[in-house]
Amino acid sequence: MKKTIVALLLVLCFSFNINAQMARETRGVWVTTNFRLDWPPRTYNPETQKQALVDIFNDIKNKRLNTIYFQVRSSGTVLFKSTYDPFSPYITGELGGEATYDPLAFALYQAHRRGIELHAWINMIRCFSGEDTNIFNNPYHISKRKPEWVVEYKENGKSSYWLDPGLPEVRDYLVDMVLEIVRNYDVDGIHLDFFRYPGKDFNDDFSYRIYGSGMNRADWRRNNLTLLITDLSQRLKSIKHYVKLGVTPIGIYENRKGAVGMEGFHTVYQDTREWLRRGIIDYAVPQIYWPFDGNPKFDVLAKDWNENSFGRNIVIGIAAYKPEVLGQVERMINYSRQIGAKGIAFFRYGNIKDYSFKSFPFRTYPSEMAWIDNVRPGSPIDLAYNMLDENPLKISLNWDVPEHSPEENMISYYSLYSLPEESSAFEPEDLFEVIDAGSKKVTLAIPKPSRVEYHFAVKSVDKMWNESKQASNIVNITIPELEALLNKYNFFNRPVLIKRSNGIVKVIIYANKDDEVEISASSEMVTDVLFTKKLYFGNNILSIDSGISGYDSLIIKYKSSGRQVKLDL
Repeated sequence: MKKTIVALLLVLCFSFNINAQMARETRGVWVTTNFRLDWPPRTYNPETQKQALVDIFNDIKNKRLNTIYFQVRSSGTVLFKSTYDPFSPYITGELGGEATYDPLAFALYQAHRRGIELHAWINMIRCFSGEDTNIFNNPYHISKRKPEWVVEYKENGKSSYWLDPGLPEVRDYLVDMVLEIVRNYDVDGIHLDFFRYPGKDFNDDFSYRIYGSGMNRADWRRNNLTLLITDLSQRLKSIKHYVKLGVTPIGIYENRKGAVGMEGFHTVYQDTREWLRRGIIDYAVPQIYWPFDGNPKFDVLAKDWNENSFGRNIVIGIAAYKPEVLGQVERMINYSRQIGAKGIAFFRYGNIKDYSFKSFPFRTYPSEMAWIDNVRPGSPIDLAYNMLDENPLKISLNWDVPEHSPEENMISYYSLYSLPEESSAFEPEDLFEVIDAGSKKVTLAIPKPSRVEYHFAVKSVDKMWNESKQASNIVNITIPELEALLNKYNFFNRPVLIKRSNGIVKVIIYANKDDEVEISASSEMVTDVLFTKKLYFGNNILSIDSGISGYDSLIIKYKSSGRQVKLDL
């Protein structure tokens, strides 16, 4: 956990949308490094590489996604410090080269400071594909170090190379490689891809003859994968129980009406449903890479997976690279919510880079995993603020946690809420920023204040996104420009109406004495009384957040004098 206090410069930008969404929902995206599809760029300049990743993560945050599957192993090379596989040539230009920075560590830092989960995405059993012979022919590649472990597989005239999971030593090697990541990096999850056989005609005669023990070969293959992931799960959870373990299986578990194609269970021997049933994995992201129409059908498969989740999380994988799918993304998001799936994920970043999601009007946390941890962390205290500048307006917020609190070590983030009113309940749409726990301070820049007053509060959030039951105290901030405006209108003694972008109206009324006003909304056809309100000597700020749609003006009637003032909406 970082111990330094970091001040983030944020721009307050409030947008409100009444579109329904889940209170918590995993919104994932695959950031692909294989073949440099999303990152790194085709340069070996480390600063250019790092800035490119920062730009990607900024965009992911702006799209209000909350989970990144960051590819750290492909074609038998890695983007982290490993004693098992050579370092990717994409960073230095040389397989196994010495980089000036650690890509996985850098990605984790950048994700966490933006309040985004990062799962290490690993191509497991396939160890080479493509045409980069410099990688494949390198003596450090696993196919050259352990050629007896690797099987060539030909499909559509092209060769790929796969480790044989029927060999116990291969399973041990893969588990140890993954656990190296878990021990050395603060990953939020492990995301297994190509955790399967390539097809029925995979040549594993050697391993089956030695280890088959008379089992049906199909059952034996499925059992090999189950043995591997069971061992990985047990050992991973003994090291860091909070690290989520997930897989991304092919989209069809078994053929069914409306969904026929390559089957996970029968063709590539993924018994994902068994792993879910036994609680070996925490989540699955099935690659449901088809639209609603045709065969396979998106809705048939999404429903089938979700109905067989066995209480674990199903996140629906969406093929954003297909135009016919991208055109149905909003419908797919809403359908996943309708059936109760725990989220959606998009393959891959480059395919949603220019897409603006209508179904994500505000941020939210990833979906719960109560079986891992549902204990809430301790609450922050002593929230305070300072005005740093008035033009443009800058506000510094800082807070603390109780001294020697045992819960402090459980805190991974702080959630900053901007409440519509001081008495408002904490709603997901009020979540303004997620701040890494290394900081107990944030700086807000408000170049064009859109509110009469701001109400901020902070909650603590742990690694599993459990939020503290209580918030800090609420600080109420009145914008200095507003104070000047109030002083100006004190002289004229006339109410002032300020409309906010979210539809809420503020009325500022200066009273020479305690009084009472009746507020009505008026149109050409009708005038309706909204409420009455007591006024106290001095400035009074009234909030009208509902009931004025369709009206043209507000009428303020003073009870003591009978005077009326009309304000145009």
